[in-house]
Amino acid sequence: MRGGFEEALAAPEGELDVLDASENVIVMVDEAHRTQYGTLGARMSKALPNAALLGFTGTPIDQGFRRSTMRRFGPLIDSYTIPQSVADGSTVPIFYEARLPELAVEGPDTLDQLFDALFGDEPEEVRAKLRHRYANKETVAEAERRIEMIALDIAEHFKDKVRPNGFKAQVVAPSRAAAMRYAGHLINFGVRASPIITTSSQDGAEFNPARELNQSLVTEAFVDPEGNPEVLVVVDMLLTGFDAPVEQVLYLDRGLREHGLLQAIARVNRRFSHVVDGVATEKRHGLVVDYYGVSRDLEEVLSGFEPSDVQGAMLEMEEDPAAVIEAAAVRAESWFGGRDLDDTWACVDVFAPDASTEGPFKVDLFERFNADYRCFSVLMDRFLPDPRALDYRDRLARLTGIRACVRAQFLREDAVVDWTEIGAKVKKLIDERISARVREMMKPVSILDADFEEKIAGLPGDEARASVMEHAIRAQIHERLGENPVFFERLSEQLARIIEDLRNRLIDSLEACRRLGAVAQQILGLDAFAAEHGLSPLAFAVYELLDGRLEEPGGASSAGSGVGETGGRVRIDEEAKRVALEIESVVERHRAVVDWQSNLEVQRQMRRDVKRGLRPAGAHTEEQLDELANRVVELARRRSGQ
Repeated sequence: MRGGFEEALAAPEGELDVLDASENVIVMVDEAHRTQYGTLGARMSKALPNAALLGFTGTPIDQGFRRSTMRRFGPLIDSYTIPQSVADGSTVPIFYEARLPELAVEGPDTLDQLFDALFGDEPEEVRAKLRHRYANKETVAEAERRIEMIALDIAEHFKDKVRPNGFKAQVVAPSRAAAMRYAGHLINFGVRASPIITTSSQDGAEFNPARELNQSLVTEAFVDPEGNPEVLVVVDMLLTGFDAPVEQVLYLDRGLREHGLLQAIARVNRRFSHVVDGVATEKRHGLVVDYYGVSRDLEEVLSGFEPSDVQGAMLEMEEDPAAVIEAAAVRAESWFGGRDLDDTWACVDVFAPDASTEGPFKVDLFERFNADYRCFSVLMDRFLPDPRALDYRDRLARLTGIRACVRAQFLREDAVVDWTEIGAKVKKLIDERISARVREMMKPVSILDADFEEKIAGLPGDEARASVMEHAIRAQIHERLGENPVFFERLSEQLARIIEDLRNRLIDSLEACRRLGAVAQQILGLDAFAAEHGLSPLAFAVYELLDGRLEEPGGASSAGSGVGETGGRVRIDEEAKRVALEIESVVERHRAVVDWQSNLEVQRQMRRDVKRGLRPAGAHTEEQLDELANRVVELARRRSGQ
């Protein structure tokens, strides 16, 4: 950028002072708070004296620069703060925690304590020599024993909390030598780590592993969730401008200030989701783990910025997760007040429809429960495997089982646990506790199953049986509506009346089961009933369209539906049957044409011939004949697509 602008000022006749004096020039400047107060900014003002300057910056402008920034670029046009970004879901919140505080390099006052922690077991003469060597913050930060202790803590933290969800991390070391030590120890502790640092030919052999790396390939592999390494160790490199959404944690062992700190922690606030062990896992937070002591001075570091700009930049991780998890668990369980959470069916019934419910179940109530469940599961994912979080594993498992049964019952999903609201790490802890049980309880039931009645009888209670029967019948009606619209629309009305009577407590669950069983028998006996009267499934579907319309064009049926509401047989109208068979022969003649379903001319001829067959059979208007012909052709087309 700098080189390009300065090249523009060069000319064969010599250097230009004024490049363009027009007022129609607009200059857009990136990183406006950094580049515009020195020589480059002065030369730009001289070269473009009347230009309108528009500045952009990706980090908050600290108060020291704010006065000069506004004077340079004018008033603020728009801002997008960290809290806005998190609220919009553009980024994830960042938490921080201080670990191994006895090893933190905070300042001269604590160096003696840190020295004692590292070398307290050494003889006095050895300690005297070491004290002379490690007399300042820089050297004590690089102490081999200190780095080894922190590397072990990083490895354990990473393997417990980060790797199970398939995320990655960076370690920020205080020096190049420390970076090499960190990478070596992490590898020894079972973490795939690579040092990304600057090297030169003058460096000693200890820097060979870093010098031999193809840094471009390594960083590309790091960005790939499936690639190696899983941890990068850096000093200055990759702390700004490096975008790796898979990175969740920044292990910080180096002092960073102001813009450097904000840009470094932004490495972990990118949204990211991927599939780990068959589970869609979403990064719901980033984490800065502080070993150096930066987070202890965080308020001072951020005090130089506008509070509204950096509010929520980093949130302190709770030292004791039990209280916050307990609150979330209680909220999620509160939707089942007074019910035994081990009685899954009783809890599922909370979302069953009643007289005021629109739709197949209480969707709004379930969504509110699901929001509280998600909050609970996110907290578990954040803190596990902390033993204080493990105590809540069974409570989350119960709620997960209830949620899975609700989805299987009312949304007709396969009876497996939906893990979209939970991470792979948590899944491993609770999967075995609930998944098999949920599948056993809520394996999808179809009325076409040979053992349908046996499965229904095995359910705990009439309420559960009625609910499962209702949704099994509803699913079958939906699937077969195109085969015989009139018949299945009539059954849908019967089903609606039964459910309305149950909701209004005009019948109990036992009676509802009896009536629902009769509806199921009508569906199961449909083809047999048609065959008994000499009708194919297609002819019977046409019969249902015609029944009651031949002599009474207004639509009132005089003959009945073929199957009564309780499953009993009623008489067939012989005239309607005769016409239905004639219409079937017309349809079959045209269906002999290859790909007739997509041939509009064949369909037009079919409609014409169907109308001819219907015209002498009753006093129908042309509009009524058109409607019947269209429905017969559509019925034939749908049945051909089976």
